[in-house]
Amino acid sequence: MTLETVLLALQSMEFTQGMKQEHLEKLATIATHVTFSEGATIFREGDASELVYLIEEGQVSLVTQVPGHGQVTILTLGPGQLLGWSSLFPPQRKTAGAQTLEPTRVIAINATQLRELCQTDHSLGNSIMWRVAEIISDRLRAARAQLLDIFGPTSKR
Repeated sequence: MTLETVLLALQSMEFTQGMKQEHLEKLATIATHVTFSEGATIFREGDASELVYLIEEGQVSLVTQVPGHGQVTILTLGPGQLLGWSSLFPPQRKTAGAQTLEPTRVIAINATQLRELCQTDHSLGNSIMWRVAEIISDRLRAARAQLLDIFGPTSKR
């Protein structure tokens, strides 16, 4: 895929909505398209990884292992959403696993290069980090709700 096709995809995504054109252009230079088949594991919980992803097409479930309950889906993500944010922060280990629910196309971004861009362009860094912070907050709420469903007073033990 060309730089132009990646840029076009970035312009239409929820995560990058409202970002400056110059920031999108910088992101496009460190991004590439990747395709996964249905049922593919993009990464596993605890994996070390240098990639973050923006979902262009498809659905991805975030999963975690819960003792006594096995693998539990925390959240399902779709087009325009960020996947794998934990690669942006030390120790760059995934906090959940990610599995495709259907054929999925993503834009993969090298986290090291993204961190470097954020450090050299503080406006871009501010924009990215506020967006990631909001996602982390949303995902923590979703994980908490899921755990309450599993371990709440009405759950079967």
